[in-house]
Amino acid sequence: MNRSTRVALALLFTAASLGNTGCQSQDLPIGSGEPNPDSSAAALLIAHWDGYVENFKFRSGSDVIQIDIDTVEGASIQGKVRFGTGAAIPPAVDPDVGYPTSIAPGDYYDTDLPYEGFDFTMLDAQLTDRRLRFTIDPRELWTGWCELQTSYLMQPDSDAYLCMPNGGWGTGAAGCTQDGQPADCGYIALCRIGVCDCDASGCTIDVRNAVAFDFVVDQQRADGSIVFGSTMYNVRLTRDP
Repeated sequence: MNRSTRVALALLFTAASLGNTGCQSQDLPIGSGEPNPDSSAAALLIAHWDGYVENFKFRSGSDVIQIDIDTVEGASIQGKVRFGTGAAIPPAVDPDVGYPTSIAPGDYYDTDLPYEGFDFTMLDAQLTDRRLRFTIDPRELWTGWCELQTSYLMQPDSDAYLCMPNGGWGTGAAGCTQDGQPADCGYIALCRIGVCDCDASGCTIDVRNAVAFDFVVDQQRADGSIVFGSTMYNVRLTRDP
């Protein structure tokens, strides 16, 4: 074999090896590597996903979960999550009445379980290979209601605020009162538990990571988990073409 033939064969072998390496790099282990929303898996995300939470029921008795992902740009993945099959919750309009208005006052104390009928924002979404992780904050539901509120100092010498005066309220069989006047029990319940994040300028909701999701995304399916409090449940999703 002459020198020119050996050089030609070496070049062919090198080209073939590089080609194989390129193909293998597209099949990375799930959950490894750096976030890479520009991979082929990112294109699969932009869709409507329908599914359910295994062995779990929301307040209506439904186990349905829907996820709409509409934007994947660079490291930004944006979408919404809706739970259950309840009717859409209308925007808050009355700061003096608990929100949502259809909820019994005692149920306002459960701010950890997401309410049905509201589109929660995906927070800190990250795609690593085919593994998608993000969170939501169930308190996001009260953003509009809190922004209707007036903030009040908890104590004259403190820097902590509530969405009602601290004191002067009462609850009983005859109803609720604030400074001796009839008041909505839902309003008092929400302000007592501090659902709003208030300061001297007013109130809102500072959304934070509260409910965690973790999925493996495939062509037509996304299987993973959701964590409510300290309990993990399986979630099964199907891509709606």
